[in-house]
Amino acid sequence: MKKYFNIAFFTIVIYLSFSCTQKNDNIPESTGQLYFHLHANIDNSEVTSYNSVIQSANGRKISLSLAQMYISHIELVKLDGSLYPVSGKVLLKDLENEDYLVGNVPAGNYRSVHFSVGLDSVSNTRTPVASDTVFNRPEMWFASTAQPQGYVFLNVQGKIDTTAKANGSLAQMIPFVYKIGSNKNIKKVIMPDYIFTVLPNHQGYVHLLINYMRIFDGIDIRKADNLSVQTMSDNSNTVTQQIVNNIPGMFRYE
Repeated sequence: MKKYFNIAFFTIVIYLSFSCTQKNDNIPESTGQLYFHLHANIDNSEVTSYNSVIQSANGRKISLSLAQMYISHIELVKLDGSLYPVSGKVLLKDLENEDYLVGNVPAGNYRSVHFSVGLDSVSNTRTPVASDTVFNRPEMWFASTAQPQGYVFLNVQGKIDTTAKANGSLAQMIPFVYKIGSNKNIKKVIMPDYIFTVLPNHQGYVHLLINYMRIFDGIDIRKADNLSVQTMSDNSNTVTQQIVNNIPGMFRYE
């Protein structure tokens, strides 16, 4: 009798253990909302309004009349180095707004973020509907419609002092237009380690500064031709490639 009792008891323990395991597997992982908080800067000075004249760290005057970019392919780097991709999320960063919802992500500690400035080849062929506030943005098109030329990934316009000694007057500031796009010019940004936390059922933030002055790194702005990238054909020139290579250096943690 004792033998049968032990067998029955052992069977029940196994059943309960299996049932508990199955139940735990079906419990949803706790999540929180993650936001990117993005500031627009000229070196160490924040840009709070369009067309305001700001001096760079070396005293060069610059103003922005437009500063927008697409951010996509967002990945969160866990403490063990594994990646959590935020599928399908595209942000359109403009000057007027700073907080952008990335999405609901697993709660926990993270050590970094990766993302791309630009759009993948599929999104770049998208025809927006009127209600699409991210893609139905004519200032981010190369023509009067989004297709067939695709989207502008980075659109930065304004005026800059181009004098050799960076001591020109307001009247000497020269217009510049950089409209960067085409499938080959999407650029991945890998941020360095910086621990942040997302708590269950709470909002978490990644605070980033975008330094638009870094766009001009390695570009001779005294040459007028180097101040204009406006068409798809322009996006194959050496100035465009230099700007694309400068993109990762635009970002740093706040």
